[in-house]
Amino acid sequence: MRLGLELFGAAFAASVFGSMVGLGGGFIFVPILRLAFGLDPADAAGTSLVLVTANSGAGAFTYLLQKRVNVRLGLLFAVGGLPGSIAGAVLVKHISAETYDWAFGAFLLIVAADMILNARKRLESRSEETYGTRKPMSYRIAVALGFVVGVISSLFGIGGGVVVVPSLLYLSNLPAHAIAATSHFVLILTSPTGLIVHAFQHDIRLADVIPLVAGGLCGGPIGAHLSLRLRSPQLLVIVGIALVCVAGSLALRHVIH
Repeated sequence: MRLGLELFGAAFAASVFGSMVGLGGGFIFVPILRLAFGLDPADAAGTSLVLVTANSGAGAFTYLLQKRVNVRLGLLFAVGGLPGSIAGAVLVKHISAETYDWAFGAFLLIVAADMILNARKRLESRSEETYGTRKPMSYRIAVALGFVVGVISSLFGIGGGVVVVPSLLYLSNLPAHAIAATSHFVLILTSPTGLIVHAFQHDIRLADVIPLVAGGLCGGPIGAHLSLRLRSPQLLVIVGIALVCVAGSLALRHVIH
């Protein structure tokens, strides 16, 4: 019972934050599963996708009701994301724990550095009321990026939002709140595929499903509503700082040992 409550609390907190920035909460929850609960990479990725799927579903539903989702871009990303999700779930079974942590940490640092150093400048000229207008994005680029999203999603168990968010940031003129909404829409279309593959590979701890789903479903809508109270630059700073902290925790584990 205590473990279930701890998982629910961690899932709820990760889901609230994940919905606020459109990343699904997995980028926080995977390190928790690795560092606090001792899961191996495949189990951490598969179990985290339970949270990501529940969190993304709840958040995407709220965002759709708010009419903040760019459905066309979301569907294009999903076309490439479905096969990518399968590839990522298979690949994680062949990576050592140390390699996984260093690769995950390095990836998050790259994303964080890019968002902290450049993203705020790109948002200065954007209006929150003009999220319906955007630069045309080639369907080939969207599908290719979707494949990368799928691989990252299933490989690291984070849903792929860390790829969707900067991709939409730099290749469209959507404001941050619309980007978070569209990112959640992409995640709910692609994450279930990786989740199914991980389930067939027995990477998911079934006893943890109920508290994870409950935490994701409760936290997703709250994060979506809280995002309306934060300005775009604030969201991006929060994302960058969180990613740096997560990467540091993974690296420190192997440096100390």
